Amino acid sequence: MALYAAERIDDAVELTRSLLFPFDGGLWARLTVVVFVIGVGSGGSFANLGYNGSSTGSAAGSAGSSASHTLDIGSVSVASEVVAAVAAVALVLVAIWLALAWLGATLEFVFVEALSDRSLSIRRGLGRHRGRGFRLFAFRIAVFALSLALLGGATLAAFWEPITTALDGGAVTVSESRLIAGIGALLIVSVLVGVPALVIHWLTTELVVPIMLAQDRGVLGSWRQLLSAIRAQWKQFGVYLLVVIGLRIATTIAAGIVLSITAVVLAIPFLIVGLGLGLGAVAGGAITAPLVVGIVLLVLVFGFVIMLVNAIVHVPIESFHRYFSLLFVGDVAAEFDVLGEVRPPLSDRPETA
Repeated sequence: MALYAAERIDDAVELTRSLLFPFDGGLWARLTVVVFVIGVGSGGSFANLGYNGSSTGSAAGSAGSSASHTLDIGSVSVASEVVAAVAAVALVLVAIWLALAWLGATLEFVFVEALSDRSLSIRRGLGRHRGRGFRLFAFRIAVFALSLALLGGATLAAFWEPITTALDGGAVTVSESRLIAGIGALLIVSVLVGVPALVIHWLTTELVVPIMLAQDRGVLGSWRQLLSAIRAQWKQFGVYLLVVIGLRIATTIAAGIVLSITAVVLAIPFLIVGLGLGLGAVAGGAITAPLVVGIVLLVLVFGFVIMLVNAIVHVPIESFHRYFSLLFVGDVAAEFDVLGEVRPPLSDRPETA
C-alpha cells in the first residue's frame, strides 16, 4: 500500500518550485499579501509559541508557602475617561481583528485556487469566495468562542470567591498556595482546550478547505466527509500527521534562522536613526513630543518591515505545505482533489468510496 504522505514530499517541492520560478515579481507580491493576511487574520500558520522556563522553578519553590496577599479593590480608583479610552481602543482592536479574520478566511480559498490555477487575482478571488470565506470565518469564531467560554468557566471555578469579592468592591485575600494551585489548574485546562482547538483549526485549514472547494460544501458537511475518510484510511492520516509535524518543525527552524539574520541586518539602520534622535535629545536637554512621535513611528515601521519580510520568507514555505496537504487529501479520495491537471500521478491508489 502506498503511503501518500511519504511519497508526496518531492512532488510538493517540485510544484512549489514551478509556481514561484522563474521569478515573477507581481505573483510574489500578491502571494506575499495573501500569506501576510492569512497569517495575521487566521491565527497564523507560522505563529510562535514560547514559555519562560524560570517561572516554573520559582513557582515550585514557593508552593509550600502559606503567605497570602491582600488587595483592596475598593481603594483603587480609575478615572472614567481612562476606562472609556481603554474600552474604545479595545473595541477598535477587536473590530480590526474581526475584519482581518474574515479576510484571512476568504483568502484561504483564494490561496488554494491560486495553487491550482498557477495564477492569482486577489480582487476576483475575494468576490468568488466571499460566501465560503464567511462560513469558514463563522466556524473559526465559533471554535474560538467555545474555547474562550471553557477557559472563562475554568477561571471562574478556580477563583470564584476572589472574583466575586472583587466585583463587590471588597478586599481580596489569596494565599500563595491557592494562587499557584489555581494557575496550575488553568494551565492544565488551557492545554486540554487549546490543543484540540488548534488541531481543529489546522485540519480545517489544510484539509477541509479543499474539500469545501472540490465538493462545494459547507464547513460541517466537509468535516463529515473528512471524518469518514479518516475512519476508512486512518493509517494514511496517521502517517500524514507524523510527516507534516516533522516538516513544520524543519521549516520553522529554517525560517527562524533566516528571519533572525534578516532582523539583525535590518535593525542596523533603524538603530542608527534611533541613536541619532536620542543623542539629539540629550544635546538639546529636553524630550519633545515630536521626538517621542518619531521614535514610536520608527518602532512601528521596523515592526511592519519585519512582518513583511516574514511573509515573503513564508511564501515558498506555505506554498509547499499547502501543496503537500492538497496532494495528500486528493490521494485519499479523488473527489477531494482540487489540483486537477497540475497533480503529478501516483500509482497504487486504492479505490475509495
